[in-house]
Amino acid sequence: MGDKRYSILILCLFTIFSISLKSQAQVSTVIHQSDYDTKTVRFGYFIGVAMSNYRIKHNQLYLSSTNTTVESITSPIDYGIKMGGLMNLNKSDRFDIRILPTVALYSRKLWVNQDPDVIPAREQAWFELPILLKYKSLRRQNMRMNMFVGFRPGFETNAINLARKASLTRNARLRTADFSFEYGAGLELFRQFFKLSPEVHFSHGLKNIIKPAAGTSTALNPIDLLNRLNTHTVTFYIMFE
Repeated sequence: MGDKRYSILILCLFTIFSISLKSQAQVSTVIHQSDYDTKTVRFGYFIGVAMSNYRIKHNQLYLSSTNTTVESITSPIDYGIKMGGLMNLNKSDRFDIRILPTVALYSRKLWVNQDPDVIPAREQAWFELPILLKYKSLRRQNMRMNMFVGFRPGFETNAINLARKASLTRNARLRTADFSFEYGAGLELFRQFFKLSPEVHFSHGLKNIIKPAAGTSTALNPIDLLNRLNTHTVTFYIMFE
């Protein structure tokens, strides 16, 4: 199911690309913002829809035959929203550096024996700061492609719970900071007064989200049956500069 959702997201992106290519072929030859790359720094904003879950690696306690209480631990894909600003530093004709201060709302889940209530899901507000190196193709009239790669540090802010004045019910065994490897591709469409950029981003967490157990691990806490938890996120952005 997860791979199918990712495929649908990528298909939607390429559909937008195809429509944009066709529309560009039908418009006039007027070049919008011909001096765009002469400016060293540009600012903008964005909104995105994310699909996120945990990538799970079990430990030997889970794999041993003596464990009979937990048959499966899974992390279903759930949707989230991202928004924020961007700063683009033009380094050369082909390369830019981009900084994207981001507020992200997630609800990552862990299901034990397909039961969502053993480890209760909780909405999370994160502040993230992707820093990306972007490669730009040659501009064709009012359009060009780009690819990017970089890293994304982030930490949970608990803003949702504080706003609702609710008690913090997060699992104490899960960290509130993450560090991810991020890459993707996009399309830049130059209009008369702004640049529109649909992009797809893939992010793989490099940090183990599980904190070490204070004592000997037991099957009483399902978290103790896991060796690693890493975040995984696919996001479709619409950016305006």
